[in-house]
Amino acid sequence: MSTPVLVSLIAGGAVVFLIVVILLVKRGKKKATDRMCGGCGRKMMEDWQRCLFCGWAPVPRLEFICGPLTGQVVSLTEEVTTIGSVAGNTIVLSDPAVSRKHMGIRRMEAGFELADLGSTNGVYVNGHRMPKKLLAPGDILRIGNTEMVFKQE
Repeated sequence: MSTPVLVSLIAGGAVVFLIVVILLVKRGKKKATDRMCGGCGRKMMEDWQRCLFCGWAPVPRLEFICGPLTGQVVSLTEEVTTIGSVAGNTIVLSDPAVSRKHMGIRRMEAGFELADLGSTNGVYVNGHRMPKKLLAPGDILRIGNTEMVFKQE
């Protein structure tokens, strides 16, 4: 074999080797959007409500970012969570712009549905007034002067 042919074969082999190494390294890296199961540690698909391997489900919650409950986190463990300004609601907000029974969040097969319960000032999701909406993780909810983030991770 001549020297130029041998050099070309070695260079081509080196290129193929580098490509394989790069692909293996990329494949092993965890993406920031990957959801991992808190029970078994396996990767969960975005649309899974619970881990199909072990049954673990993330605890849905509201993280308050503005208003009287700023900094607090409330887990959504009930079938229906109501938020309003008077006793008897699951979450009571001492916010003058919040109605007595302002909104409800209902656990459904498809996820969590938010509904305005006939409030005066409305319910806003990501800046848009919504009478009803199936919540997605990261949605910012606002009632009166109170803002909260829906989390489910």
